[in-house]
Amino acid sequence: MGRRRSVLAMVSLALLLGLPAAAAAAGPDRTGAGRAGGVPVDLLPDLRMAKLYGFDLEERPNGHVRLHFGTIGWNMGDGPLEARGKREGSSETGMRVRQRIYDSVGGFRSRQTPAVMFYAGDGHDHWHLRQFMYIQLYTVGDPSGDVYGLRKLGYCLIDARQRNDPPAGSPPLPVYPDGNCGTASSTFVQTGLSVGWGDDYPPAFAHQWIDVTDLPAGDYRICSSVDALGDFVESDESNNQRWTDVHIDVAAGAVTALDTATEACGPAVP
Repeated sequence: MGRRRSVLAMVSLALLLGLPAAAAAAGPDRTGAGRAGGVPVDLLPDLRMAKLYGFDLEERPNGHVRLHFGTIGWNMGDGPLEARGKREGSSETGMRVRQRIYDSVGGFRSRQTPAVMFYAGDGHDHWHLRQFMYIQLYTVGDPSGDVYGLRKLGYCLIDARQRNDPPAGSPPLPVYPDGNCGTASSTFVQTGLSVGWGDDYPPAFAHQWIDVTDLPAGDYRICSSVDALGDFVESDESNNQRWTDVHIDVAAGAVTALDTATEACGPAVP
């Protein structure tokens, strides 16, 4: 069932003490609101795309060529992104998703989101958030031309990797571990990203590729978006995209990363 080689098989002290699972991820009050009359202020997540990594071209037995690369979505906000999926019973094939938002005085609020979770038996047999990330590839300078997309559409959010330079309040251990993503019979799952932690999908993971079989040699832009559909409330909605320019030569079996930046990019997400 484990799908992250980098995740420690443990939970935080907060869980052992029976505290709310994401309370530890919220961190200390850095807004000053708790000291100024006890007025609660939301500790919101701030999702950002890490640099794409591990570019490689793979030729399949059927002659098709796949561009593989890894993706990480970081949470650099003041509080965790916590997504709670629920369904009434096994007759429902999807889960409705609520976002729990913690505040500066130890409370929380819950909001219904447009997000949905689905169950997938793709080697990662658990519940996934649909289109939490969206990846598009197109010729540099022509986002309205032919657009290719990453095969993967679903993501199970866990604390897979902590940044080397995490912000204040980042918990030392995963608060949202691998096992939180449930099984086929689950009616409730609690997933998320703690402050300073990211959800890592290495290049070799299922569906972590784009079919580039017929792509002419040239320079291409990959536009990667986290929370691409805007399902979750964040402290900054303007920094969710990153573009990465690569040179791809399918015939030579070569791909080279050229440049990258956290900026708006790509065509509109359908």
